[in-house]
Amino acid sequence: MLRHEYVAYGWRQKTSLPYPRESRYVWAVRFLLLCGILLGTGCRSFVRPEIEDVVQSRQLSLSGMHAMHRGEWQEAESMFTRAIETSATNQRARCCYAEALWRRGATQEAIVQMQESVRLSGGDPALRVRLGEMHLAERELDAAARQATEAIRQNPRLPSSWALRGDVLAQRNQPEAALASYHRALSYQPHFPRVQLATAEIHRQLHQPQRALVALHALEDAYRPSEVPGNVVAMRGLAYKDLGRYHDASVSLAQAVNLGVVNVDLMYQLGEAQMLAGRPHDARLTILQTLRADPEHAPSHQLLSRLDLGDVQVVAQRDQGMPQR
Repeated sequence: MLRHEYVAYGWRQKTSLPYPRESRYVWAVRFLLLCGILLGTGCRSFVRPEIEDVVQSRQLSLSGMHAMHRGEWQEAESMFTRAIETSATNQRARCCYAEALWRRGATQEAIVQMQESVRLSGGDPALRVRLGEMHLAERELDAAARQATEAIRQNPRLPSSWALRGDVLAQRNQPEAALASYHRALSYQPHFPRVQLATAEIHRQLHQPQRALVALHALEDAYRPSEVPGNVVAMRGLAYKDLGRYHDASVSLAQAVNLGVVNVDLMYQLGEAQMLAGRPHDARLTILQTLRADPEHAPSHQLLSRLDLGDVQVVAQRDQGMPQR
């Protein structure tokens, strides 16, 4: 006896015969299509808000960067905070947020954010270098060295990674090894002012003032004469002083002071160079100015005593009718 039963898409007569093969395939395809429609609709309901969050986070990051360029760091920090709250995977927002925190003095918080930025970037070598620089500024030499090593492993031709390695070695009092790393950085980026200046300083420490001057002249060649930075001019003056070229040293050091490089140690070096160049009056004026800035500066007191003693000797020689030197 024939019976009827309900099937997915209508009524049909049931027999003892099985479903035809084509019917089973058609039913299966329709079932899969229906599931796809349902699943697709459900996924979009979850994906769309996530995409919107990413877009909004990027817009907030862009606003933060604009605030940074305007010098509005508090506003920038607020924008980056909101960007990260909106999308925790916004790598650029974390990087910029770290810089804002660093500028505010929240150094350890900045390091945490930069570490996360490095992770989200997949270990970008340039970001590793910046993280290493933060560690170095905090005297965390081992952490800085690890970042430099990993950055070099990932990109052996990245100048800043070799510069960071040189900085770490210099802090560890390994000047020859630091020089090697600095020279490697300069082989990839010949005009690298910070590294060239550090190279000149190490040559001075190693009592190689002539090599220091060579490095400084190479650096100065990249500038117009009126645009050479004051710290470069100051280093040149110190190298001249090391060589015993006291007149050239006093000229360069005075020029550096005029360019705004003013600190008691440099002023003392200028005063001593002026004295050694045979200009005691200028030296006295310089040292008195130094002592006004720092009344407790011991080297300046000692130099002033030497100048006073020189004046006494000059007066004694004059009174005795002896020739003055």
